[in-house]
Amino acid sequence: MFEAYIHVPFCIRRCGYCDFNTYTAVDMGAGASRGNYANMVIREMSIVHDWQIAHGVNEPEAATVFFGGGTPTILKASDLVAMLNAVRDTWGIADNAEITTEANPDTVNADYVKELADGGFNRISFGMQSAVPSVLKTLDRTHTPANVAAGIAAANAAGMRSSVDLIYGAPGESLDDWRVSVRTAIDLGVDHISAYALTVAPNTKMGRQIAVGTLPTPDDDDEATKYEIADDLLSAAGLEWYEISNWARPGYESQHNLGYWRNVDWAGLGPGAHSHYGN
Repeated sequence: MFEAYIHVPFCIRRCGYCDFNTYTAVDMGAGASRGNYANMVIREMSIVHDWQIAHGVNEPEAATVFFGGGTPTILKASDLVAMLNAVRDTWGIADNAEITTEANPDTVNADYVKELADGGFNRISFGMQSAVPSVLKTLDRTHTPANVAAGIAAANAAGMRSSVDLIYGAPGESLDDWRVSVRTAIDLGVDHISAYALTVAPNTKMGRQIAVGTLPTPDDDDEATKYEIADDLLSAAGLEWYEISNWARPGYESQHNLGYWRNVDWAGLGPGAHSHYGN
């Protein structure tokens, strides 16, 4: 099995907890542009494929393709489709491949999602994080709960599967806040939900706020309780726990995530992405 991961490092605004390899317009500085990013990644695909051939790495068609970030959907939909087509031209894509992009809910609309679907994408993972506005504010998220519902409706209309990511343990988030978020995610009707414990790196905005006492330190016991709440609510709703932070209805598990756990080969493309070949 072979997978392709494409990292798109751009964001409108960096979330306070994020220590991923991401860049805002301010970070990039004057004269920098996202406009040529797809072309650069396509060039990298050729370099990676040449390296594979030179080292005797002969991969089958890609079984999954995953665009992560950052915010992939900050790029034009045509850019994402162009990179997907380049994966097809370089390695081939299996007929039943899972093709996913992450999306911030406020960066897509119905036309954008339809263009992705028409271009071959069949799954979209929305960074919902919370359904509680005060928690979203603490996390420095730019979207609203209504954006999430609209994005999922657009995906449904385009025939795409949807997943949502949640984060638990934000400073000030109560147990009731967390229950609201999980129940809201369930009520959205998605077949896959991820729930991640907040991890705060010291070099982030949130890490600095916690260090000076502006925000309280996340509590491990609180996060453990919230994990149990998530498992109880999601299991009762018919979503089965299949991986540490992921629940899905049977048959809707993320094949890309499972590939990592199964130690399959993957090509990582874009800044900060890494590849894995063999054992």
